[in-house]
Amino acid sequence: MRKWILASLALLMAATPLSAQQKPVKKLSNRYGMALKANDDGTYSIAKPGRYVHINLEEIPDVYTYYKAQPIASKEEMSVCTNQEFIYKTHEGYSLKLIIDRPKSNQPTPFVIYIHGGGWTGGAPRGSLQYTSQYLASQCGIAGVRITYSLGGQPGANVEVGMADVRAAVEWVQANAKELNIDPKRFGFYGHSAGAHLAAMAAMTIKGTTALVGNSGPYVLSDPEVLAVKYANKKRRDYFFGFTPEASAKYSPINCIPKRKIPSTLLLCGTGDTSCEYTHSVRFADALKKKGGRVDLRIYPYYEHNLHSSGSDKGREILLLVADFFSKELKK
Repeated sequence: MRKWILASLALLMAATPLSAQQKPVKKLSNRYGMALKANDDGTYSIAKPGRYVHINLEEIPDVYTYYKAQPIASKEEMSVCTNQEFIYKTHEGYSLKLIIDRPKSNQPTPFVIYIHGGGWTGGAPRGSLQYTSQYLASQCGIAGVRITYSLGGQPGANVEVGMADVRAAVEWVQANAKELNIDPKRFGFYGHSAGAHLAAMAAMTIKGTTALVGNSGPYVLSDPEVLAVKYANKKRRDYFFGFTPEASAKYSPINCIPKRKIPSTLLLCGTGDTSCEYTHSVRFADALKKKGGRVDLRIYPYYEHNLHSSGSDKGREILLLVADFFSKELKK
């Protein structure tokens, strides 16, 4: 009897936190994507004000106003496409997949490789990039290829391997283009954060690339202000061979711009970005222009790293901007 009572109490005690855990924690932020915390008097304040020492918060409109996340695209807008998942490359101990969002089309379509962020050590091809990929496939007739790639901490993974993965994904799509109803010669890249770095490296080095969208990316790894935490993360350090001056220079997109046929480029960044200084986008844009490249640089005052997401009031605007850019560049 005593054992039954103890067991029942244990189940009862376990049930309470379980039901509490089922309720998702509400993330609070303003329209710029800055995290907020709720005060006892019903107002809000910046959760980590120390992150924004480079900005005068008091000058920002609505900085302490909660913004309710809004979908950047409706289910209907993203449903006019089919989704398929494939293994495109296998490493020792793990495999890499790509998810293709295919338009409904009678003619071969151009494609975009989408590369997720996560500091080169995490992340997945979901969220806002998924919405963008499916929207462009459904509304613009541009196939989306959302890929996974080798991450810091996985066996043998480093930036060279990650870059080889991206190239392998492009080659896999091109090799299977007929079956996928894809035009193998019309393609571009879209990346956010660490994914923007790999997307830029790929766009600058893979022949035939037509267009690049870089969103809040680091393009000058030799810059001491790139990613304030880069040296504190061992997986990230190892991924870039210790961030030596030689490695930082070699794997900086700004140093890989081709002499001819520079892809058309759209760069997005926010001045409130605390993960990657927006000046990287400015410097990369200047370098591309200096070599004759066509660049559209969009700087969003005060906006944080995820300015394209549903947690920012620029999410929908950026989605349509990206859709228009790729449509013009890939469907000529």
